[in-house]
Amino acid sequence: MFLAGRSGRSGLELEIGMKEVGRRRSAANRLTAADPRLKVLLVFIFGLVTWRAGIAGVLLYGLILAAIMLLLGDLSTANRSLIRTYALFVLIWMGVKFVFEIVGGAAIESAFYQTADLGLRLLVLLLLGLSLALSTSSRDLGLAAAWFLRPVLGRRAWQAALALALMIHFLPLAWRTFDTVRRTVAMRAQAVSWPRRLSLTAQAALRALSLKTWDQTVALAARGLDGPEAWKGRFRFRFREWAAGLAAVGVGLAAAWV
Repeated sequence: MFLAGRSGRSGLELEIGMKEVGRRRSAANRLTAADPRLKVLLVFIFGLVTWRAGIAGVLLYGLILAAIMLLLGDLSTANRSLIRTYALFVLIWMGVKFVFEIVGGAAIESAFYQTADLGLRLLVLLLLGLSLALSTSSRDLGLAAAWFLRPVLGRRAWQAALALALMIHFLPLAWRTFDTVRRTVAMRAQAVSWPRRLSLTAQAALRALSLKTWDQTVALAARGLDGPEAWKGRFRFRFREWAAGLAAVGVGLAAAWV
């Protein structure tokens, strides 16, 4: 009976866990399937508001973005490495800000506050961009950009959309390539001096990236993405999505002055 009771509890816990995973996947799927135009607009608005919001509002944005990142659940080795790079970027700028504050004659407490303020805002901006990239494909982002830019650039909007899609796709690819080459050189050339290893890493990474660039060019031509017709997206307007997005903007603007 004891074993049966334990087995029953284990089965119930497993069922509850599976339902929780199912709910998370459903929410993540709704987020990834949302209108890319709305997501781009929200990121643009909150990117601007982040610089004007108070500390409490920025902290709220950061917590919400962290929850979105956990919901998406795409924390692969490559993405964790990218997050570490973002954190290093923020720390470097925080160090620069702190030095300038001290050189400018600010008190230590004031310099710490200004540095932390800058670091928090930069982190939120990076999380905004990363959440958008993880929840939206580079193709959908390009289509959304073409839709926004068409009233301004006319028939040339597809070129800007293609450039944006390639940049969004290629930058993480370039980082992963450099990271892979760096780790490979570090393992296989341990007896080589660090200047030589640095030179080997740069040469091998550039060679690998040139091959990937050629592959991308061939893929674009094969899929017919090198012309204006491929960037005329047909978006469906979903009232509930846009209403939720506008409500999020309202809440975010209210939190900006908290």
